[in-house]
Amino acid sequence: MFSKYIVPALCAANLLGVEAANHHRHMHNRRDYIATEVEIVTDIVTVYVTEGDLPTSTPTSAAASVPSVAAAAVPYKGDDSNVEAAKPAVTTTTTPAAPVVALSPPVEQPVAPKPTTMVTATKAAPSPEQPEVSLPTQAAVVKPAPIASKVSSAVPTYAAPAPSTGKGGKRGLAYNDAKLVSNVCSSSNKFSWAYNWGSHSDGLDAAVTYIPTLWGPAPEHSNGWTENAQKAISAGADTIFSFNECDNAGQCNMDAASAAAAHKSFMKPFVGKAKILAPSITSSESAGQGCSWLSSFMEACGSDCPMDGCNAHWYGPGGEDGADLFLKHLEKVNETCGKNNVWVTEFAATDGDVDAFVKKAVHELDTNSKYSFVQGYSYFYLAQGSLMQSANALSTFGNIYATM
Repeated sequence: MFSKYIVPALCAANLLGVEAANHHRHMHNRRDYIATEVEIVTDIVTVYVTEGDLPTSTPTSAAASVPSVAAAAVPYKGDDSNVEAAKPAVTTTTTPAAPVVALSPPVEQPVAPKPTTMVTATKAAPSPEQPEVSLPTQAAVVKPAPIASKVSSAVPTYAAPAPSTGKGGKRGLAYNDAKLVSNVCSSSNKFSWAYNWGSHSDGLDAAVTYIPTLWGPAPEHSNGWTENAQKAISAGADTIFSFNECDNAGQCNMDAASAAAAHKSFMKPFVGKAKILAPSITSSESAGQGCSWLSSFMEACGSDCPMDGCNAHWYGPGGEDGADLFLKHLEKVNETCGKNNVWVTEFAATDGDVDAFVKKAVHELDTNSKYSFVQGYSYFYLAQGSLMQSANALSTFGNIYATM
């Protein structure tokens, strides 16, 4: 008489050499706007074995190995128009408290290698969500994203902005790890402000002004916004940021009219308490995106719109020519905005000579009166693979950004 055994696939692989396929899908969303996507599919194999035929011991040669699965970063197109929907939520690896970052004065550098988070990619064919842009082929950028707002202690009244605790100047830091900000700022006096795509500072203790952001109107981002924004204002923030890239299907993703209505609702309580920026925009030149979206937003928001300036993002080629394109784009944003108050809260050279790009861009923004309308700027961003080459060392262009 025969008995039948049903053996799970992984055991069968160990006992009988049966292969198990392994794919699994995870979506990690965080304030890094980095999306990782991995598939794991486990097939269950049913094996029928005649009684008495099972081996009495596990053959050493048949040991099954489960293949490791590496998370692949979802590329973010450098034209900033078609990032994957996962930019919002990155689970940032917490690094141990790092020693103070050693800085050195900038010196002439050879062409720097591309940041490890930025790899050249061919621009995808346009689609309704990914319209064609006029920029040259860009590099893929791994973007950060916010976490849900954390509610700090409630503040019953709205106080006028306190004097800034920052060190002066326009330069800021976009971060996910507050400890890195403290480490860099302990050795550099170039930074006056910082932000993290959310409304809670996550323990930022550096002597810089924290500027809160309402990433989007959804409850996971807006819960606690009023209390957190007021806390930041009371601590010295004289500016607050509205939604993140509503013109991008992978980000806040709102039409101009809907964004204007939500913006009014959340921002009007702070009129006269802090300068309020319009939702940030991408550098896409396609209809309905970038400055085109900003124009529609301003029209929909109307004459009583709580808006004192605009927020721009830009990604493009490196070198001095790339810096010229970047600066020209800022002029277009300022012309569209009409407030002489533009903040650039994300910008980066995604290929070419990054060192030369940073040198020229920072020099022009800090010294050329032509760009006096730029009130604040932050390179994308304070993390390994960009401004940092390791947990306690700046990259070559990170050192330029922190010292020149």
